[in-house]
Amino acid sequence: YFRTAKGAKHYKLYKTSLKNPDFKNPTVLIPEDQKAVISDFALTNRGLFYVKTTNGVEAKLYQFDETSGTSKELQLPKASGYLNVSSKGSAFQDLYIASEGWTSDEEEYKYNFNTNSFEAHNLSPVKKYPSLENVVVEEIEIPSHDGVMLPLSLVYHKGLQKNKKNRVLITAYGSYGYIDSPYLDTYLLHWLNEGGVHVTAHVRGGGEKGDAWHKAGYKTTKPNTWKDLIATAEYLIQEQFTAPDKIALWSASNGGICIGRAVTERPDLFAAAFIRVGVLNPLRGEFGLNGKNNANENGTVKDSIECKALYAMDPYQHIKKGIAYPAMYVTGGLNDSRVPAWQPAKFAAKMQEYNSS
Repeated sequence: YFRTAKGAKHYKLYKTSLKNPDFKNPTVLIPEDQKAVISDFALTNRGLFYVKTTNGVEAKLYQFDETSGTSKELQLPKASGYLNVSSKGSAFQDLYIASEGWTSDEEEYKYNFNTNSFEAHNLSPVKKYPSLENVVVEEIEIPSHDGVMLPLSLVYHKGLQKNKKNRVLITAYGSYGYIDSPYLDTYLLHWLNEGGVHVTAHVRGGGEKGDAWHKAGYKTTKPNTWKDLIATAEYLIQEQFTAPDKIALWSASNGGICIGRAVTERPDLFAAAFIRVGVLNPLRGEFGLNGKNNANENGTVKDSIECKALYAMDPYQHIKKGIAYPAMYVTGGLNDSRVPAWQPAKFAAKMQEYNSS
């Protein structure tokens, strides 16, 4: 049993013989859904269970009956932004799920086939946060620079006034088909408690809308990643959530391209940027320890077209002298085998020399 994006941007589920595998003509179990991504699955002796996720933030669970070829949706114990499903294997009926949201910690459940319901199965008590009871989670889509609809997750306190005075923290990654799924991080609690607005921009390069969403922010299409982030800031300003002097950006690793190019292309839109161990000089990226792996995502200088794409996405190469850039906090890891420390170091040094603010 396997999941693949081959010929299906939102994935399909197939099966083939283990003794005589045929991956060219496998048996289709779950066809592609044009609106939701098949994000996970598990096999038990009671059948196949799979998860469909819309925009990376709305998950639903289904049971597939291989005999009848039909699926039915299972009632979840609570609405879930992120859902992981697991089992002991095809010889057992045991089925487990782990659910998480922007304002709720991960909770685990076991399915009771006698009552057709999920029962709490946490190893330790789930921590509750009373301060989150007055928090609003808003899932929306906005048009990006080219009209493509971009999903945004907004988290803020009830009663928020759209007066252009709210501090906003935007996170974005947009690489490797990674999905920025809902999860509760402790830094978010502090930000919300101090009246901040938290926004996750599900930019292209991620997997929120399937494999095609990944490929739309990849190598030569990488500009969509940071232009989606710029469109997010412009929308929040237009809707009077905030103003440019109150917007901060945060990301890490390959998300450094997204943040770095957003601030070098539109420094006027942001007050601050936090880039943790960021890829900030991808034009030289493949000459690091993990460079050849990164070349599969960002491109290689050995290909003329991909080399131009690497230059276009390189934040270091786009720092201009005398420009007033946002305040920045940039870190590197001396023992980081994925992003060598010289990448953020070069970026920081050039930014300090050229920045007029």
